[in-house]
Amino acid sequence: MGTSQDPAEVVVALVDAFGKLDVKAMTAHLAPDVEAYITNASGGRDAIVGRDALLVRIGAVDYGDASLTLAVTDSTATRDGQALVMVEVRATRPDGRTLHNHAAHLCDVTGGRVSRWWMVEALPAESDDFWRAA
Repeated sequence: MGTSQDPAEVVVALVDAFGKLDVKAMTAHLAPDVEAYITNASGGRDAIVGRDALLVRIGAVDYGDASLTLAVTDSTATRDGQALVMVEVRATRPDGRTLHNHAAHLCDVTGGRVSRWWMVEALPAESDDFWRAA
């Protein structure tokens, strides 16, 4: 189970684990039946149900040898059990390609774990292009 009941702290810890690609820590911060709604390349959203399916989706991205930095720029509890976390995303590939993006993570937290996660990127097509295999 997650170590904190404060929704903003739980979501920030999840983002931190994601930035480190720490599957064990991500697992600890996600409810087994998590529902995730993730921005896709066309600006729509993909629904993923279940922690295992979400971790497979995250693992399918070609992080390769890119240098990834996620910086939380703001976090706030929006209501009981919910938090909004803003993140600046920067990444660089050895071939010189770079990514600079921003994402909002709105999450419901139940029992110290993220139970529902909406992630919206400012530039989804650019992210999709960057993370595809070179």
